[in-house]
Amino acid sequence: MFHYLTTTLTVLLFCKYHAEQIDNGLQGEPLIRCGSESLSINFKTQGAFEGHVYVKGHYSMKHCRTDATLESQVNLTVSYSACDVIRQRSSNPKGIMMTATIIISFHPMFITKIDKSYKVQCFYAEAQKTVTQQLNVDIAKEQEKKIFVMVGDEEGGTVSHTTGDQKKLHKLNDPSTEERISYNVPLPDCKYRVLTESKTEEVAFATVGQIVYHEWSCEAPGQNQTSPFCVTVHSCNVKDETGKEVQIFDENGCAVDKYLINNLEYSSDLTGGQLSQVFKFADQPSVFFQCKIRLGLKEEDGSCIRSSDHCPATLRGKRSTTLGDNDFDVISQTMTILDIDEPSKSHKKSSELQFSKLFVTSDVCVSPTIASGIVVFVSSLLLVCLISSFLLCFRHQTVKVKLAP
Repeated sequence: MFHYLTTTLTVLLFCKYHAEQIDNGLQGEPLIRCGSESLSINFKTQGAFEGHVYVKGHYSMKHCRTDATLESQVNLTVSYSACDVIRQRSSNPKGIMMTATIIISFHPMFITKIDKSYKVQCFYAEAQKTVTQQLNVDIAKEQEKKIFVMVGDEEGGTVSHTTGDQKKLHKLNDPSTEERISYNVPLPDCKYRVLTESKTEEVAFATVGQIVYHEWSCEAPGQNQTSPFCVTVHSCNVKDETGKEVQIFDENGCAVDKYLINNLEYSSDLTGGQLSQVFKFADQPSVFFQCKIRLGLKEEDGSCIRSSDHCPATLRGKRSTTLGDNDFDVISQTMTILDIDEPSKSHKKSSELQFSKLFVTSDVCVSPTIASGIVVFVSSLLLVCLISSFLLCFRHQTVKVKLAP
C-alpha cells in the first residue's frame, strides 16, 4: 500500500511540474516575397529574436541562414542559385515552381516545441501557347465559283458588238483557300509517387532493403477524353535535403545503375513504373526523387515511340517530339529511411504494444487545482498511515499493573 501511494504521489508531482517553454513566438503569419532571382521571408516576434532562421538541410551555410537579430523584426533572403532551392517545371498550370523549406528556431542551439517550419513556394506562370494545325481544304464541286472573263477591245468608249465566235470564255476555278483551325490541346497533369509493394498507399517511412514501387502517371483533363500524348520519364535524380544528388535515369530514360532501379515498364501511354529496393545516402535520414517527363505526340497509328525503347543502349535517334518545352518536372514525396539495424515500422508497433501491456492504467490529465487537492489528500492520508503504524509498532510495550487490594 505504501509503495502504491508513493508511486501515485510521484506521478502527480511529475505532471504538475514540467520544463518551461521559451517566452517568445510569432506575431501573425510570415510575409513571403517572390523576386526574380530570390525569395524572402519576413516575420515579427513577440520578443527579441535569439534563434536562427535557415533553409532546411543548409544550416551550416551562412548565406542560407539568419542568426539572432536581438530584434523583433527578422528577415531571410534565399537566392534561387544557392541553398539547393528545388526548381520544378509544372505542366498544369504551366510555369516554374521554386520551393524551399524554412525553419524558424527560437532557441540558440536546439529545436524545441515552439519552433516553426514553412514550405515556401513561389510560382512563376508562363505565357500560354496555342497548339495550331494548318489544313489545306479543297473546295467541293458545288462550291466552285465559275468566273467568265470577256476578252475584247474597248477603245474610245465605243463598245464593239461582236459575235459569239469573237468572244473567248475562260472558266477559272477559285484557287483553294487556306483555312486555319486552332484547337487548344490541354496538357495532362503528371505526378510521381513512391508506393508500397502492393501499390495501395504512399511510403513515408521505410527501411533499407524494403520493396517499394515507383509510379509515374499522367491524367488527361476530362474523364472520357483520349490524350494524344505519350510520356517518357527521363533525367531522374535521387536527392537529400543537403543538396546531394545522384542520377538514376539518364536523358533517354535508361537506368544508370540497375542495382538501384531497373529500366521502367510502361503500362499505358501515360503511366510507367518499376519496383526497387529502398536505399539512402550514408548518414542521411531522408531522400526524395525528382524526374523529368517528356510529353510527345503519338504516331499516326496511335503507338508511342520512346527514347527508352532500346535501353540500355544509348539512343539519340527519333523521339515522339523534339520540343524541349514539353519537358516537365515531377517530384516524389520525401521518405524517412531507417538503417538496416533499426527496427522497421511493424517491429516498432509490436514492441510498443508489448510495452503498453505492462501498464494497465492510462495517463489522466487534471487541472492544477484538482492536482493540488489530490496531493494534499494523499499527503494527509500518508501521514495518518504513518502515525497509525507508529502507534501499532509500540503497542506491545504497554504494561498493565494490577494493584493489590
